[in-house]
Amino acid sequence: MATGIDTVWTRDDKEAAGPQPLSRESIVAAAIEIADSEGLEAVSIRRLATRLGARPMSLYSHIERKGDLIDLMVDEVMGGSVVSGPLPSGDWRDDLRRIAQRTRENIRSHPWMIAVAFRRPFIGPNALRHIDQSLAAVSGLPLPPERKRAVLLAVDTYTLGFVRWELKAMESDADDSGECGAGHDGGPSGAEIDAYIAAQAASGDYPHLHELGGKKNMSLGVKAEAFEAGLNWLLAGIQAEVGEQG
Repeated sequence: MATGIDTVWTRDDKEAAGPQPLSRESIVAAAIEIADSEGLEAVSIRRLATRLGARPMSLYSHIERKGDLIDLMVDEVMGGSVVSGPLPSGDWRDDLRRIAQRTRENIRSHPWMIAVAFRRPFIGPNALRHIDQSLAAVSGLPLPPERKRAVLLAVDTYTLGFVRWELKAMESDADDSGECGAGHDGGPSGAEIDAYIAAQAASGDYPHLHELGGKKNMSLGVKAEAFEAGLNWLLAGIQAEVGEQG
């Protein structure tokens, strides 16, 4: 059956004849390990070949281009966002909460996924299972289809946005401990930013910032309990609309 678009999942893994030390799965697993530890920009065919003890050209028997490799990496990671157990369970709030919690935990383990989410289409089998589970969670809501999609967009946007701030806070903590030195982009370190914000808060020009205690106290919101609180507020807002529609 024609799919209408060319994707890596509609093309066969071109395994050469004879014993093969490589596989698409082993290449993708190695690429994810590199991206997790050094960032997506560190992933290259040459780097993978060195890591796997293979010739660079041999990898092309399994993956034709780097875009395909990234798509396969993304979809492999997305398998970690699929929750166990059948959906819907009968409690749409609990279902959405479980999906959001699982997604947060998964993406935190693979920080490079945040940037990729806005550059590559998530259309692999695992990504589609995640989408299908999300649609199942809201299938019983008395809302038109476009509002159901808006619900899922709101939960996904909140979850990914929160993870982005968590990762940023983790980078700042690494700067403070001296693990990364100056800021990753050559800018000031987390400690230098904290000192600057604290001085501005103490100036009296920003009374509400002063009352909160500056950046240090503000950053305390990027914690698991803050994620749960924000998610509960979001779900309560959705419940309010559902109640009006019901």
